[in-house]
Amino acid sequence: MKKKAFILLVLFLAISSAAEEETLVGKEIHSGGYGAPVWKLTSINGRTTSLSGGRGAWLINHKFGIGGGGYGTITDVKSEFTLDDQPLYILLDYGGLELEYIHQSDKVLHWTVHVLLGKGTVKLRQHKPDRDVQSDAIYLLEPSLNADVNIATWFRIGFGISYRYAIDLDLAPLASSDMNGLSGTLCLKFGSF
Repeated sequence: MKKKAFILLVLFLAISSAAEEETLVGKEIHSGGYGAPVWKLTSINGRTTSLSGGRGAWLINHKFGIGGGGYGTITDVKSEFTLDDQPLYILLDYGGLELEYIHQSDKVLHWTVHVLLGKGTVKLRQHKPDRDVQSDAIYLLEPSLNADVNIATWFRIGFGISYRYAIDLDLAPLASSDMNGLSGTLCLKFGSF
């Protein structure tokens, strides 16, 4: 019995070592990363405005990025609402987890697909006196399609388009749909790609 068990064990080990395992990720994992200032031209409550912020990501095998980002309005967005005959302004700040797929990153011009899953704050602000009148938390989903240009081994410029979906805003008279909007994006990526 021991002899049969020993033969089966040797046979199993021989077959196991001879078979090459297939995996989604190759034998070696290449790691890189980047940090990037980001500017977005967008619409909030039907008015054109700009956002600025930054993002960073850990890059895996030149194809996948896992990181985070945060963005906020550069200037207050004037609304049609008033309080005590003073106009109210809208501010949006948000951030969260960002996932990215990078197609053929070794090419000078290549495309990426990226999504942000996050949370933020919408505020209604009065300027005279300068104070926040109301604020509420909001959840966001922002998918994007980008074209990246490899300028140097450590520097890339990205141009993109995204759409911001807002969920669960409870800040009368604003609705979640007032925070939805198309964005044009400029991203300057510095790192090890």
